[in-house]
Amino acid sequence: MTLLLKIPPTIARDFSLMIQSCGMTSAAFTILWMKIKLEWNSIIFCTSGATVGIILGLEFVDQLISAATKKMLFVAIWFSFALSLWLLNTQKKRTTHESIQNMCLWKMVVLFFIGFIGGLCSAFAGSGVDICSFSVLTLLFRVSEKTATPTSVVLMAANTCVGFFWRQLVMVDIDELAWNYFKCSVPVVVICAPFGSLLGSHFHRLVLATFVYVLEIVALIGFLLTGPPLHLIVAGGGIIVFSFFFFYGISKLGQMLEERNSPRPLSGVTCDSPTTPILP
Repeated sequence: MTLLLKIPPTIARDFSLMIQSCGMTSAAFTILWMKIKLEWNSIIFCTSGATVGIILGLEFVDQLISAATKKMLFVAIWFSFALSLWLLNTQKKRTTHESIQNMCLWKMVVLFFIGFIGGLCSAFAGSGVDICSFSVLTLLFRVSEKTATPTSVVLMAANTCVGFFWRQLVMVDIDELAWNYFKCSVPVVVICAPFGSLLGSHFHRLVLATFVYVLEIVALIGFLLTGPPLHLIVAGGGIIVFSFFFFYGISKLGQMLEERNSPRPLSGVTCDSPTTPILP
């Protein structure tokens, strides 16, 4: 909306929160009704952090960021997500789990912090907690995409409802143009979002990933075609490069944690050993 229709980022952000509060909630209802596996630890702790993050972001951070910078951050954040998805798909034979293994205090803190960062991103970009949670669940905690994807939908449904509530009933600052877009779009979204969740479950994950790659490359090119200042191009490039190494780092950390937690055979005993070694 900001790149193609030239709509001010604040209005686009508000519309995004409004429409996702309906669309994502409809999709979340479908997920719960179909009893699809969810990572409830992530939902609880990420939602707690995201609630704090989006409120602080809307109240204090959003006013500090210019419109052009918001466009750059939106493109950089989503392109970074495409990078994390690409890193995930390069790991052909990785071990995955249906939920976070050996849940403990430090993992709760990580989920809360990631939710907080995602909430801050949602405060100026309209989305963020879904990207952050999906990346950490899959790369660090080795949770299967079949669990991480619907979990991110439920997280975003909750976070956008909080954002919509805060903007309309606390700040009372949603522009009339955002409401007009909302009135036109909401009948379509509440039907298409659940249908998209159902349809997407029948596509191979690499097909869906390819759609994400193409969309983010197009968004990046579209941002560059708007003629942004050089310092924004450099800043956006820096964020993308940093994000690549960050996601690569947590991917390697997740691999190390998985190897450390995997059961190992006792010394002197193998799965093919026909007898037990004699103790001295």
